[in-house]
Amino acid sequence: MEMIKEKMVTQKDLASTLKSGNADVLSTPTVLAWMEETASEFAQTFLSGDEITVGAHVTLDHVAPVWPGEKVTVVASLLERKSRKFSFYIEMRVADKLIAKANHIRVAVKRKDFSREDR
Repeated sequence: MEMIKEKMVTQKDLASTLKSGNADVLSTPTVLAWMEETASEFAQTFLSGDEITVGAHVTLDHVAPVWPGEKVTVVASLLERKSRKFSFYIEMRVADKLIAKANHIRVAVKRKDFSREDR
């Protein structure tokens, strides 16, 4: 099973804008955020309304640059679901070119336990 999302790289997504580097290319923090977003949305389809997931672990290889105006495709594949733990393999590509790959674990929690409203 997998979820696929497409994103367009803009100025706000660049390493030079986010100060995570000096290059005018897609930043690694943005790569990670888009991968987590895709996995989070996918995991949410398995949960009840009072549950969410939180990121617990990630290993990420960012292997190629992406320039502003290019469209990336993020594919999150669910490898395993054990109780509250979701394990994903995620790839980001521009057409057939691999940009980044990651292994990512998310854990289901009660929404109220991560809400400041109850504190």
